[in-house]
Amino acid sequence: MDRPMDYLIEIEDEPLGLAMAEEEGVVFHAFHPAVQQLHGCAYPDAGEAQRAALNAFRAAA
Repeated sequence: MDRPMDYLIEIEDEPLGLAMAEEEGVVFHAFHPAVQQLHGCAYPDAGEAQRAALNAFRAAA
């Protein structure tokens, strides 16, 4: 069985973090200071992690 892919989350070419595949979804690893509060959070899929990261980034602006 193939391992699920890790997913880079970015906005306007600015990397925010990486959604790393786990057995039960993904774990977000923050790169950008604006989304550090999400570092280590688990999500059911990369789409949910992306939404959370984008919302946190926009809220910090």
